[in-house]
Amino acid sequence: VVYFTSLFPYIVLTIFFIKGLTLEGAGAGLKHMYTPKLEKLLDPRVWLDAATQVFYSFGLAFGSLIAFGSYNQPKNNCVRDVILVSVCNAFTAIYASAVIFAILGFKAVTNVARCISSNKEKMIEAHILFSNATEETYEGVLGNLTWQKFESLNLQNCSLDDQLENAAEGTGLAFVVFTQAIVELPWAPFWAVIFFLMLLSLGLGSQIGILEGMLCTVFDIEIFKRIRKPYITGSVCLICFVVGLIFTTGAGEYWLKMFDSFAGTVGLVVVALTEMIAVSYIYGCDKFTKDIYEMTGYKPGLFWQLAWRVLAPAIMLIILVSSIVFMFIEHPQYAAWNASKGRTDPTDFPGWALAIAVMMVLAGILPIPLVFLLRRYQCLKFDINIHEGSIRRIDTTVSTKEMMTDVDGDDDEDHLPAYHDVDSDSDDGTHVNTGRLGKAFRMEVMDDY
Repeated sequence: VVYFTSLFPYIVLTIFFIKGLTLEGAGAGLKHMYTPKLEKLLDPRVWLDAATQVFYSFGLAFGSLIAFGSYNQPKNNCVRDVILVSVCNAFTAIYASAVIFAILGFKAVTNVARCISSNKEKMIEAHILFSNATEETYEGVLGNLTWQKFESLNLQNCSLDDQLENAAEGTGLAFVVFTQAIVELPWAPFWAVIFFLMLLSLGLGSQIGILEGMLCTVFDIEIFKRIRKPYITGSVCLICFVVGLIFTTGAGEYWLKMFDSFAGTVGLVVVALTEMIAVSYIYGCDKFTKDIYEMTGYKPGLFWQLAWRVLAPAIMLIILVSSIVFMFIEHPQYAAWNASKGRTDPTDFPGWALAIAVMMVLAGILPIPLVFLLRRYQCLKFDINIHEGSIRRIDTTVSTKEMMTDVDGDDDEDHLPAYHDVDSDSDDGTHVNTGRLGKAFRMEVMDDY
């Protein structure tokens, strides 16, 4: 199943990439994709969205990688796996972006053509443009119109850049933009089925990883070890299914936007920052480096030490603090549909929605200090006591009987025979003296609970 859900999307993306390059406007879309806007780097929300995208694409801070890594052999080359996953992820992101922007360019060119056609019809009805006018004539007449006349005719600004800037995002990108591209393909129903099967396989592949990280934790809790794993898995999936029903309601788009804006952004950054601090400062970078060296034979250098200790935590902390401050400066908004205007308008989240958003963020963060305190002070016996020994020591009195009774106590220890294997290939010339006089000893019995 995993091999199919991983490879099948590449086949579909390749088909759409080839078709997208043949459509009009693909070049404009790709040019828009590779045209940077450096002023956006000053917006902390861009950095937060970028961090969230990295977390989602790599599966960071979800527990999935930790769960999968727990099944590896001790000598598994994790350095090779990290490099391979990073390269494949970067290639996939660029490849998928090229496919998307090629289709967006086609959609933008099509919308501009329709916009110009609509403007021409309105100008012809107003008797300011001939029906057989050329594009140059249309541009000249449009440029000479006053702003009042432009508004009175209800004309639109047909700009390719505006169309690309206002392209659909989120669910609209998958269910609006690509469906328009599918219509242009021969045997459109067949390709529609293939495309939505790709979305289904992507969703299943993501859910397998996310649930694995969740279920591994549940399986390790002591109170759930008496329950069969299929029952636990089914129960968790059922709970997630019931919670997910809210996204299928009439307001499901708004709920999805709220979950995406809060539960999957700030919470992930906090979890990632906590993991960095735990590994770098609590467990220790030196121990972590030694573990990697013992597993792979590769010892991380100074750059990785600096990145783990300083750079990565500092970047995460800056993104987190600036994002929270920005949320207080500008009220969080969502795109609400305006039926009278036929478009979406930015609208502030109501107070009760923000309260739910805060609870969603805390739900992903509070288990970290809560479990730490429970394990540290053993407030509840919900888990294994990892600090308590599994054996009990029984003290006895000092024995007055010598352990070795066959050795004369008057003999000097130096006269006892020393044993060494002269025929051994590994002999280093040292002699191990195994002869010892009997000594009074203290017997300690180790008894299992």
